[in-house]
Amino acid sequence: MMFDDAGFERNEKIPGREPAERKDKPAERLYDREVPLNGSTGHGLLHDWLDGEVDVMRASEVEGKSKVELWTRINAESEMLRRRVTPVGVQQRIMASLPDTPGTATNWWKQITPVSAIAITVALLAVGALIIQALR
Repeated sequence: MMFDDAGFERNEKIPGREPAERKDKPAERLYDREVPLNGSTGHGLLHDWLDGEVDVMRASEVEGKSKVELWTRINAESEMLRRRVTPVGVQQRIMASLPDTPGTATNWWKQITPVSAIAITVALLAVGALIIQALR
């Protein structure tokens, strides 16, 4: 039986093999990588307004009128897009183009004519010849 431990040390004792000695690494000093961002408190008043917790006047005073107007416009356009539906004529054309029963679509190889089959064969032979010439 072949045993590959992939370089991992195991606690199991294997006959004929001594466990590898562990080399303790010196303790490295850990650094805190989090840096405060100019005393900001997590999320701004704009988020509270978007959540419906603050009125629009307070949000526009603190965050700026342009940000509040932008998000008001984004919310209005999003709501309009949520209500949009496919026109009946387009939906009818899509449904009419679908086959009546599943699996009745024609297979692509049944649509190949003898002339196109010959053209495909010649093209494949030419590509094969070019590859053979390139390898020589």
